[in-house]
Order: sequence, then C-alpha cells, then structure tokens
Amino acid sequence: MLIVASSLALAGCGAADEVAVADSVPGDIAALGTLLVATNPTFPPAEFRTPVEFRSVEQGEVTGFEVELMEAVAEELGLEVEWVDVAFPEVLEAVAAEEVDVGAAAITVTDDRLAESSFVTFFSTGTQWVVREPNAAAVTPNGACGARVAVQTGTVQADDLAARSAACGEAGQDPIDILEFDSQDEVTAAVLSGVASAFIADAPAAAWAVRQSGGTPNVASTVNTGRLTTVSGQYDVAPYGWAVVDEELGEALLAGLNAVVESGDYQEILEFWNVERGALSAEQTELVSGG
Repeated sequence: MLIVASSLALAGCGAADEVAVADSVPGDIAALGTLLVATNPTFPPAEFRTPVEFRSVEQGEVTGFEVELMEAVAEELGLEVEWVDVAFPEVLEAVAAEEVDVGAAAITVTDDRLAESSFVTFFSTGTQWVVREPNAAAVTPNGACGARVAVQTGTVQADDLAARSAACGEAGQDPIDILEFDSQDEVTAAVLSGVASAFIADAPAAAWAVRQSGGTPNVASTVNTGRLTTVSGQYDVAPYGWAVVDEELGEALLAGLNAVVESGDYQEILEFWNVERGALSAEQTELVSGG
C-alpha cells in the first residue's frame, strides 16, 4: 500500500495566518459552519460524557482531551463541532459513508484503517495491561495463556489478544479467555469485579482507570489491595488520528491543529488531562493517506 504523508507547520500565527487557516475549510462545510464529528464517548480521558458539571462542561456533555483538541481546532477554522455518538466499530463506517465529516474516537492509525480513511495524526500512545492488586493470577502480556482478559470491541487491543490467544494454542497452552465489551467502563468494571483477571487498552485509558480506582500508575512497589495497577510498560506505540475521506478537510484540520500546537493550547490541554507523554510537535503531525 502506498502511504503519502504531508506535514504543515505554522509559526507565529497572526491575523493573516488565522484567516488563511479558516479559508482552508472546504466551501460546503464553511457555509454550514458546523463540523459533524463521530465519536464513541465511552473512553476516558480521550472522550466521555461527564457525570457532573466539569470544567465549564455541562453534565452529560462530551468532554476529554481529544474532545478539547478537536474543539480548539474547529475554533481556529471558524467552525462549531456537533458530536455524533456511534459505537466504536461504526466510527470509520460513518466517515466512509460520509454521514459525518470526521471520526474522532482515540483511533490508532493502522494499515487496515488507512484502507478506509485518511488520518490527521495528533497524539501518540501504546497498549497497556492492567490488573487488580495483588496480581493473583500473575497475568503479564507474555503470560496470559488461560487467563480471562477484558478488552473493548473493535480496538487494536482486541486484535492483539486474538493473536496472543492463537499463539497460546500453538504452544500447547490454554487460549486466552477473551471478554469483549462495548465500552471501556465495562472493560474496567470486569477487572474490578473479578470477572476478568486483566484488561488491555490504550495507555491513557489504562492510567485513567488506575487513578479512578485509587491505584498508583507506574509505581510497581506500592500495593493497593483490590485496586488497579499497570503491568509492564506500554508497547506498540502508534499515532492517534482523526479520520476523514475529504483530504481538503484533512489539510484544513492539520493547519488548525498546528495553529493550536503553536499557540501552546495543545500542550495545556494534554497537561490538564495528564497525557502530555503522547504529545506531538507541529513537525510530527501529519495528514496520512493510503490506498
């Protein structure tokens, strides 16, 4: 597959630059003034519906670091964002069918997904394993054969678990008992309740779940009985991307994103959500397309 990547860096954005960024929006979207964005708001801290009023976001509204980044980019483009809830496996389908303009749901850019959409990369992270303390089943990424492990449907982690389970069988061991759920909350609850011995997810979601349980991310020497902790480090680090089929819109999103990066708002948003480890520079963001 041919992959073409373009990168756009904006420095010292003044009034003329701001106008140029806004002028890059496709005419039909600019006329409407609204960007339709498909998401699956079940994946904190990237996107979720807040149970209480939080950071000027009303109860029940979508929030999270990806949400704030997308809304900051839309503001640079002179647009409002209308969030459209869909199941995670249906986000790219909605984009491909042009039912929405963008897909934004902590989507890891992979070759398979590039066959369906182009992506504006805005963040980078990897896969992380989480267990309840103490790790009685001694589950690790390379020691999960026969264990019950939870994961969200349609994610790269679901594919990861399927491959690991097949490897267990080939080695003459019991396969992994994979429990798939529609939302990360259900995945986390499965481990907290003891239904599963571990879950795997993107590192920001794993760290969020650990903190919410009262655990201590990345502090292996501390044991908090019944709470969550990470196992080993993250791996398979790859970028998150905003999915589009209109590459003119992709270029506009990239220009808006880099304006947000250069303004300092990008770093401020990531630091607020404790996910600055995954930050990309303006030179690292790209519009990636495949075919």
